[in-house]
Amino acid sequence: MRKLSTLDATFIGLAAMLGAGVFVVFGPAFELAGSWLLPAILLAGLIAYLNAASISQLAAKVERSGGAYTYGRHYLGNGWGALAGLSFLIGKIGSAAAIALTFASYVTPGYEIATAIGSAILMMAINLAGINRTAYGSKVLATITLSFLAILILASLLAPAGEPAGNTPAPLDFLGAVALLFFAFAGYARVATLGSEVADAGRNVPRAIGISLAIVLAIYLALGYLLPSRLGGSLGGVTPLADLAAVSLPELPASSIAPFVAVAALGSLLALLAGMSRTAAEMASDSELPRVFATKLRNGAPWVAEVVITSLVLLLILSGGVVFTIGLSSFAILLYYAIANLAALRQPRSETSRAKFWNLAGLVLCLAVALSVPLSSLLLGASVISVAMFLRWGLNALR
Repeated sequence: MRKLSTLDATFIGLAAMLGAGVFVVFGPAFELAGSWLLPAILLAGLIAYLNAASISQLAAKVERSGGAYTYGRHYLGNGWGALAGLSFLIGKIGSAAAIALTFASYVTPGYEIATAIGSAILMMAINLAGINRTAYGSKVLATITLSFLAILILASLLAPAGEPAGNTPAPLDFLGAVALLFFAFAGYARVATLGSEVADAGRNVPRAIGISLAIVLAIYLALGYLLPSRLGGSLGGVTPLADLAAVSLPELPASSIAPFVAVAALGSLLALLAGMSRTAAEMASDSELPRVFATKLRNGAPWVAEVVITSLVLLLILSGGVVFTIGLSSFAILLYYAIANLAALRQPRSETSRAKFWNLAGLVLCLAVALSVPLSSLLLGASVISVAMFLRWGLNALR
């Protein structure tokens, strides 16, 4: 089997990050961060980098797949691993719902819920058929999205400036904006978990993480500057790039942005559902979920996990709230990465030369930003995770 190169791994990282988030988060984040939108982007990028570095640090020593679920079990205990795994699943269910709703908001405005439901079911069917994204597919998806964003940014630089907008935010609002923007970086750790698939992983995985994060951060900073300066006070909806395109590329029809959103969003949704189902199957093999979740088709697809998880995504889509689902996703995923940073903090010094300060910084920042998501998202996320952990404790007590 051919090993992935640094370029391959970089494109996988770009394709994972440049999904639906870039098309939706800037409006809601601007409403919270105001004139501090650029510092909020920088802080979200810093958190993403610290988390990815901790995951990479752990992946270098623990070869089993499963991400922070596996690392939590290895360095902290089974309970911490279960908490990480459940947080991952709940967070990514929120991500999948948000991605589907974002896709639908751009492609069929006015019929968002029906289109979002259809897209999730279609991606589930593709995964069950055993058709998954490859390194080549990631290159194609990332190239298309990068090309579109580059054209939009260049055209926006030539567009007239709008009315100045944006106030200085309260500290909690600023952190809430960071939480929403963190959603746009989701997927960066996909590179860190490639492990043995990458040639000379110890050198090339960190390099690919750094390159892909740097490119995405540069794009987000450019958009973070251009969106408020070109749209002014009208920035704030869930289709900010369509609004920017209307100002910067007025000769194009409003629907011309939809194919690019479809490519980015559906590619992310496909990979996301596959990743969730495989994590659930891994947890089932450890008896952290019912064993039936590990049931697979002949092509290796864990079909029970795929169907159950997609059903939960559909229920969340019915809420119809993009910002709500993004907040839920960010809360749970930040908790997941907090556990990863804690595991890295507990990793013996004989296994890593990385300073423990960076693990501690990642842990503190993840927790602070996780608690700053919209209140409804925080309450639902905390409640669902608490109930799930209580049920796990009850089932283990009966065994």
